[in-house]
Amino acid sequence: MTTDQTPAGGDDAAEFDDATSATLDTLEDVLDAVRERDPDVPQWEFCEGVMTAMLVMRRTVDETEWLQAIFGREAGDVFASPAERTRFVMGWMEREAQLRHALDNPVEELDADGALAPAVMDWRGLLATLPEEERAEAADPDEPPPALARLWALGFMHAVDVWEDDWAPPRDPEIAAMMADALQCIADLLDDDRGAPAMNLYDPEGPPSVSEARFETFGEALWAVYDLHDIAKSLGPRQPPVRNDNKVGRNDLCPCGSGKKYKKCHGA
Repeated sequence: MTTDQTPAGGDDAAEFDDATSATLDTLEDVLDAVRERDPDVPQWEFCEGVMTAMLVMRRTVDETEWLQAIFGREAGDVFASPAERTRFVMGWMEREAQLRHALDNPVEELDADGALAPAVMDWRGLLATLPEEERAEAADPDEPPPALARLWALGFMHAVDVWEDDWAPPRDPEIAAMMADALQCIADLLDDDRGAPAMNLYDPEGPPSVSEARFETFGEALWAVYDLHDIAKSLGPRQPPVRNDNKVGRNDLCPCGSGKKYKKCHGA
């Protein structure tokens, strides 16, 4: 199915502010232009999943790395000109700042102002609202529309695979278990939505397209992102292994000079 992407909820739920909408329009416009040359270029929703994963990693990923991760090739083979690349990268940086602000902003409810709100699409809801003739033209019998937030989760887990060393669990078993549980909440969105449709997040007046269970799973995935963000902040930047000729015990002071025990620092 090929259509313009809009945030879940359309015009009647969780609207983006003007700045966010303008940023997303820029990114989607560039991707549309690139997609005319290469139909396999991912939707922005997938890209935002990659971006979200990057924001809860313990290091900063440079531009060359994330462009390669998204497009699978050098940026020079993706964009038609330096200006097109610059437009995409600037839009990326703006959206990254918006998501970072949301993650740094403590919230108690996901519908609170400033809460994390990925630009995901209720693709099935959109398709269901189209007139029959347009729906038949837009639908792809070989590739049914994805369930809510599946493309976002695909992007997130793609980043986990690409940077698997950065996502290696820490030695602390409790924190490692928390990371695993959070990642599983996001991976659950890779499954299809087989529940009874109860709501349409593209058009609340449209035919139901998303189950209550799927909506709840999406919410759990968003809380999981917050958890991963907190874990990354608590662990701090991932450091290269410390070389020391003398064996360091887990309860000894870390030789890096941080003042922390080795098990809480470079031994984490």
